[in-house]
Amino acid sequence: MLNDLASIDPRFVYRDARRRYAIFPLGGIGAGGFSITGAGRMVDWSIRNRPELHQFNGYSHFAIKAEQDGKLLKALVLNGPYEGTPTGSPSVRKFDGFGFGANRDSMAGVPHFADVTMVGRFPVAEFAFHDERFPGDVRMQALSPFIPHNDRDSSLPVAMFAFEVENTTAAPIDYTIAGTLGNFGCDSGIHRFVQAGGTSALHLTSADEDRAADQRGDLAIMTDAEDVEHVDYHFRGQWFDSLSLYWREFARAGRMPERHYDKPREVKNMFAQPEHGTLAARITVAPGEKRTIRFAIAWNYPLGSIYWYRRDKPDSRATEGSKPTWKNFYATQWADSLESAGDAFARWDELAGATLAFRDAIFGAALPSEIIDAATGTMGLLRTATVIRLEGGELWGWEGQHEREGSCEGSCTHVWNYQQALASLFPALERSLRDTEWQYNQLPNGGLTFRQRLPLGSGFDIIGPCADGHFGAIIKTFREWRQSGDDAWLAQWWPNIRRALDYAWSPDNPDLWDPEKTGILWGRQHHTLDMELFGPNSWLSSIYVAALKAASEMATAMGEAAFATELGDMAAKGGAYIDQHLFNGRWFAQGLDLSDRAFIQRFDTGRAAGVLADSFMDAYWSDEYSEIKYQIGQGCLTDQILGQWHADIAGIGDILAPEKVTAALKSIFAENNRASLVDHFNPCRVYAYENEGGTLLCSYPEGTHEPAVPAPYAEEVWTGLEYTVASHMIMRGLVEEGLTIVRAARDRHDGSNRSPWNEIECGSYYARSLSSYALVNAWSGLTFDQRSGTIGFAPKGEARGTHFWSAGKGWGKLAVEGDKATLRVLGGELSVGRVVLPFLAGSVTVNGKVAIREGEVVVLPTPASLKAGEALVIQAEG
Repeated sequence: MLNDLASIDPRFVYRDARRRYAIFPLGGIGAGGFSITGAGRMVDWSIRNRPELHQFNGYSHFAIKAEQDGKLLKALVLNGPYEGTPTGSPSVRKFDGFGFGANRDSMAGVPHFADVTMVGRFPVAEFAFHDERFPGDVRMQALSPFIPHNDRDSSLPVAMFAFEVENTTAAPIDYTIAGTLGNFGCDSGIHRFVQAGGTSALHLTSADEDRAADQRGDLAIMTDAEDVEHVDYHFRGQWFDSLSLYWREFARAGRMPERHYDKPREVKNMFAQPEHGTLAARITVAPGEKRTIRFAIAWNYPLGSIYWYRRDKPDSRATEGSKPTWKNFYATQWADSLESAGDAFARWDELAGATLAFRDAIFGAALPSEIIDAATGTMGLLRTATVIRLEGGELWGWEGQHEREGSCEGSCTHVWNYQQALASLFPALERSLRDTEWQYNQLPNGGLTFRQRLPLGSGFDIIGPCADGHFGAIIKTFREWRQSGDDAWLAQWWPNIRRALDYAWSPDNPDLWDPEKTGILWGRQHHTLDMELFGPNSWLSSIYVAALKAASEMATAMGEAAFATELGDMAAKGGAYIDQHLFNGRWFAQGLDLSDRAFIQRFDTGRAAGVLADSFMDAYWSDEYSEIKYQIGQGCLTDQILGQWHADIAGIGDILAPEKVTAALKSIFAENNRASLVDHFNPCRVYAYENEGGTLLCSYPEGTHEPAVPAPYAEEVWTGLEYTVASHMIMRGLVEEGLTIVRAARDRHDGSNRSPWNEIECGSYYARSLSSYALVNAWSGLTFDQRSGTIGFAPKGEARGTHFWSAGKGWGKLAVEGDKATLRVLGGELSVGRVVLPFLAGSVTVNGKVAIREGEVVVLPTPASLKAGEALVIQAEG
């Protein structure tokens, strides 16, 4: 529990102005959830399988009162000052929100604490409430299970709250903490009080008989306190009656009435308020004593509607009529919200303990605080409606979120290409993305469509393969194989990989990517900037080359030596071409004559122009400027060597000349990074501005020709790209340059301007931002290959200290003290026979036994299989 603020890095302490936009997600992976603001308010109730941003669940809240000798000392809502707009923040109801004053459901009009200090260290948020009027100190810890390599428990649809109350007076005080929960979206509820197994709960279901299946579900609030009060229903009235009577009944000495209705509500609330119930716990606290009360809020909405069913594009209308549904994974594991909350209490110490251990391991690691901030700040999106888990446990994702629906469906491959968190922390979920894209996204001609339709197997996206996502799938399959060492898994998908490779040079490929098998993409290439590039460019061709080199190694493992040699030769030719023909001495550019109208005319075959409704030539050719539109040209693109970044992460090795890679990274920093954007012109979407710093997608340095109409978004700043190039810089030794980029990105998300846990691009909680996890491994120099049982560390900072790791099937830390390195497993398991430690010289022993040195590699006397709590102690001798 939060007691020593002085020991916590101020970066993660949110007070005053930095608390205003701090919104911390709670919930399970693919289970939806809600968020808690820096002042302690519960918002963004996205629990019914779609986003509900800026949405309250009625006036759900926690409150506390203090009594002494039968008299009320003080009653306050466990919130701090109102952080919304005084004239009214967004609301989904009429006669509320903007133009109607502070949102009523925020409890801004109810006495609350004068101030709050929030400490946000994902996956845990902690709060200290301050008010001289209140007799005692109150602290709250809020978390949902988030345990690397344990994707089941990390998908539990629950938020767990622990309240610590300290009596700072000279006499005993009776405290009551009450949790009020709205029956989300429910006009007429069925609420029942349940006691079992040492817990007490309110279970909220619906009496609304006309609800569609995807709107049916239940919620629960539970405590394990001994002395419990329950108000099953708040007063059924109109206007403001329910909140008015509830607060008057709570904010007085004595117990609240046990109000219960035996019949469903017959008249809807005029303000569309849900029904509410309150569960409260009473404790007596002696002078100087601290006591803890625990609550859990859980939800269960088993079915989600595919409300976007069969729309052609993300901005198209869905088909009319009823929509198919999917069943949530969590609904296959826990029968209802009562069971979820009960499981949380039955295993509270286990679940909270492992979650806190993860927090402490990564926040206690020898990582720059800006890297910790970036990596953990983006993980919260896994708890939001950006991702869902299907019935079989498969992960499926949006790109981000609009306020009331997902933004750009289908686990979009060119966006999800960037995220690196799942591959390290929850590799089984990452493999599920490979499984579904190979099984359901591959066209008969071998091309991989880049948006996955639901229900799985119900058809293909209307836009064909995108080059970055198509070849990224091959690279990531190699990465997952390397991480798992599972040859059978690779063999399962190898025929699909071969078909995807064949598509690159197939006559059935309408985009004519590489018909001559040169290792370079020559034709039309759709990509994450939502249009097409034409001709050779280092960005997309480097991803192609990395895929060829990875596939060569996979072909060898599959016993196809001749094919492996062919692929390896193509990769070498492609890399050489990029080095020799696309490098201008400072960076890699696009090799296309923008005035060559004939080059693109051959693709004018009636196909839609990317996401545009224009005809192909109208979209891509400018008669006015006699130039092909939407290209990079001579620009310095931040993503120009993205394939080498993928290769470095996946363990593929160099695909481009290292000295040219370093030169290109230096140019990106020199030309695209801006310490201030005050003079920057950006006609596109504005994610960074004025005195903020940021790294542009593309720049046109002096002496280069800027296309009249460059690639879309060229002037924008995306955190997902910033973290990508920053991690690449750090990997390649440009440490300060990388950290400078990360600092600027996180300064823009410090709570005073944007939420530290919501990085936006095309919507909130945008998946590309999960590229930030690459920073963790870049700094520690972590390498892992389960095929050879090798784990390695090459820290970019001081080797002495503690380094966080997560790989294979486990996670833990490496503690380096003097000439001793202790590799400890904190969760899962680790099977290794080789440890790479370049900073530990000379002969070594492992757990007291002499080991063999092969250069920087320590070969264990016997391969080790370590469980949680076990360690290898590697000691340098002499």
